[in-house]
This record gives sequence, C-alpha cells and structure tokens, in this order.
Amino acid sequence: MIFHTGLREQRGRGIGALFSGLLRGLKPLAQMGFRAGKRLLTSDFAKNLGKTALEAGKQAATNIAVDLLEGKNISDSAQEQLDDAKKKIANTLKGGGGCSKNRNRKRKKNNPPTFPCKKLKYNLLK
Repeated sequence: MIFHTGLREQRGRGIGALFSGLLRGLKPLAQMGFRAGKRLLTSDFAKNLGKTALEAGKQAATNIAVDLLEGKNISDSAQEQLDDAKKKIANTLKGGGGCSKNRNRKRKKNNPPTFPCKKLKYNLLK
C-alpha cells in the first residue's frame, strides 16, 4: 500500500500554533482559579452570604406585597426594600452577620464583655 507520511520534522505554523502555546501557558492559572472558586463556594462564608441574601429577598417580597395591598407606590417600596437588603448583605460581607460559634459561650463575671466577632478573612490562594 502506498501512502504519504509527511515530513518527520514538520511543525505547526500559523495561528493555531500561537493559540496552542498560549493556552498551554494559561491552563495552570485556570485550574488554580477553578480550585479557589470551588473552595470559596463551599466555605461557611459563602453559605452565610447565601442565607442572608435569601432571607433578605423573602423579607423584601413580603414587605412589597404588604405595601402594594396598602396602596403605597410600588417603585418607592421596592427601592426602600432594595436598600435594606443591600445593607443586610453588606453587613454579612463585613463579618457582622453572625458569630454563631461564640454566641452562646458563657463569660466569667469578672471579665468585661468582649466582641467575639472578627472580620472574616479568606485567602483565595490557600
């Protein structure tokens, strides 16, 4: 059978060779970003943020419905509820949204009260 094998030292040329080298260099960075994103999404911080956003959305929908039934302007009510939801979510982002681990800890009577809540720190490159 006769067939053509091509040159043994032939290399890819053109735009395909350029993109393959570029993608080969960016692949480790993309993998690191995906791993960090997965860690962030499964963290307690993300869970608390999601719960806060869900609760704020439920409360806003309820309050808007009540205001609508009372005959108030829906756009003013929606804007007010949006601002309130933003404040709640920002408070959770700052770390003031809860410290459930330390909340029920008993303090000695001699010691002054301390603030167990610390700002949450999350390093994407752990």
